[in-house]
Amino acid sequence: MKKTRKVLLIPFTICLCLAWPSRYVQVNTIQAASAVAQRADFKLTDQDGHPFQFSQLRGKLALIFFGYTTCPDACPTTLSKLSHVYKMLDDSEQDRLVTVFVSVDPGRDKPAVLKKYLAYFRINTIGLTGPKDDIDQVVRQYGARYEIEQSDSAAGYHINHSTDLYLLDERGEVAHTFNYADGAQLIADEIRRVQKSR
Repeated sequence: MKKTRKVLLIPFTICLCLAWPSRYVQVNTIQAASAVAQRADFKLTDQDGHPFQFSQLRGKLALIFFGYTTCPDACPTTLSKLSHVYKMLDDSEQDRLVTVFVSVDPGRDKPAVLKKYLAYFRINTIGLTGPKDDIDQVVRQYGARYEIEQSDSAAGYHINHSTDLYLLDERGEVAHTFNYADGAQLIADEIRRVQKSR
């Protein structure tokens, strides 16, 4: 029996090695520890350079998204979609909703950079950055992930990151997770549903 186990493990190990794309130079990978946030409080820095704690969101609904300002597609697409979502909501619904953009690229996304970037999108947004270790804690808590990948670009790297959008209720708990393909109408409807249920 022992010999059989050794033989079976060899092809399995080979498969695991082939599954990871060898062309990627992995600098950092954060893997989710849990898919649900448990009201944990974190302190980062907002786009005005002020300390920001997640407990400041209590009493409002929040949409949390992880990305970075030089992202070529997912981030601007999601923020543009959220601009449409806000237009679908009435004034009172908008007042109870805030979008939180957490940068996974603190080396480039300083507060002033975040502020300039988010000004392009007409939504109530808080941009957050901070030390890498602090950002990684938030990433883990919400079940997100990112990977820094070396490239031939002028910056020297780009970032692969999850594109889920997390809707937090007024207690700071994840009420719904939207995927990248979900449309503006679906997101707006779910925001109304959560607001009415509280």
